[in-house]
Amino acid sequence: MKKISHLFLYLFFVSQISAQNEPNDCVNSIVVCGNETFFSNANGSGSIQEVSGCFSSEHNSLWIQINIVQGGTLGFDLIPDDPSVSADYDFWVFGPNVNCGALGSPIRCCTTNPGPPPGGAATPNNHTGMYGTTLQTQVGNGSAANTNGEAYVRWLTVSPGQSYYIAIDRPSGNGGFQIQWTGTAMNGTGAFTTPPTAVSIPDYNTCSLTPNVGIFDLDSVRSSINSDLINNSITFHETYSDAIDDVFPLANIIGNTSNPQTVYAKVINNVSGCFTIVDFDLVVNPIPTASLSLSNTAICSGNNVTITFTGTPNTIIDYTINSGAIQNATLDAITGVFSLTQTLTNTTTYNLSNIRLVDGLGVTICSQPLTDILSVTVNPNITPTFSAVTPICSGQTLAAL
Repeated sequence: MKKISHLFLYLFFVSQISAQNEPNDCVNSIVVCGNETFFSNANGSGSIQEVSGCFSSEHNSLWIQINIVQGGTLGFDLIPDDPSVSADYDFWVFGPNVNCGALGSPIRCCTTNPGPPPGGAATPNNHTGMYGTTLQTQVGNGSAANTNGEAYVRWLTVSPGQSYYIAIDRPSGNGGFQIQWTGTAMNGTGAFTTPPTAVSIPDYNTCSLTPNVGIFDLDSVRSSINSDLINNSITFHETYSDAIDDVFPLANIIGNTSNPQTVYAKVINNVSGCFTIVDFDLVVNPIPTASLSLSNTAICSGNNVTITFTGTPNTIIDYTINSGAIQNATLDAITGVFSLTQTLTNTTTYNLSNIRLVDGLGVTICSQPLTDILSVTVNPNITPTFSAVTPICSGQTLAAL
């Protein structure tokens, strides 16, 4: 299991997907609360064309929203995964404190094509963003500033309580990108509200008589991921993109579609909209079983017998000897075998009574009662006796005693 929290913002545009609430419209923007990893189903320019300025428009866009809690300067570096200058990313910034229905003109934007002339500015790489070493606030292929190959604009000076919308567009190229926040507003606790906690949990195991198909109650793990379910909400999704876009949530009771199957849990703060995503696997195990065998079922007193338990690897068996206290043993993780050798002086009975599968925390996932009873008969040792006989002559018959 791994917590998904990095310094990168990734976006993948998936063709021929039509999902509700895709974040390629401002009203479905993703609240960003620092450096996170993002994937999205967003494809196309959304239901309406919402941007203007910088000599371009939306093609394949992703809208994000930032809410400021600490003031200062705020910029970012947007670095495509594909280093080729044919991978072109643009952005527009709107705000502060505007509504999606009345965005107005962008206060920052950059649509510079990093490619070669005549269509591009021949920039040294395809990076873009906002920083403090330029005074330009809007640049694009049609602007005079583009003659210098400018791909960055002036960063913002932000104050607590402000909010901004940012449209990020990919006119050409494939793959994702990194966005790294910079500026004095990121000092200390940062410019954004702290996202809620999301605890990485172990694999969710279940057992089933049907190979690789099980039933899982996702509601049962919510409180383990985040214990504050009053101020936070948790949804589960089949893909990371669905979790980012907050679409296609899974029902509380589900059947797995693969074994194992990765599920993504999104913890959202009900007030700030900040979120954290963790993943865990659904794992279906066969119902465990085991059997008992003996090296011998009849021995002489003082001889050894080997008792062998064979069954589902890495499970725990319960057994008794002569109705004594319950003992347990773990079957080998590879061979599924556990054996012991005993020296017996009396007839002994072995009873295999139960088998169980446990998770990494020692919690029983499933168990099965068993009734496998075998006995070893222990025979007493016999000491022979001899009696003297009357001497006989050669050729005579010795009478039996």
